[in-house]
Amino acid sequence: MPTRIASLALGTGDIDCVYHFALHELQEAVYATGNEAAIESLEIMIEGERLRDISDLPFDLAI
Repeated sequence: MPTRIASLALGTGDIDCVYHFALHELQEAVYATGNEAAIESLEIMIEGERLRDISDLPFDLAI
């Protein structure tokens, strides 16, 4: 559920972002539910770069 991820990604600010191992699959599953609140929460985290795909991690570490 995006709300559980949001508690980490958008929480106190101690964590810059959260890397998800199956972000694309998560997006598909959330969109399939049609839950507008969950979709909006997920989109906010992704667009704000608080939730990223695990494949981005090596590139972020190289910076």
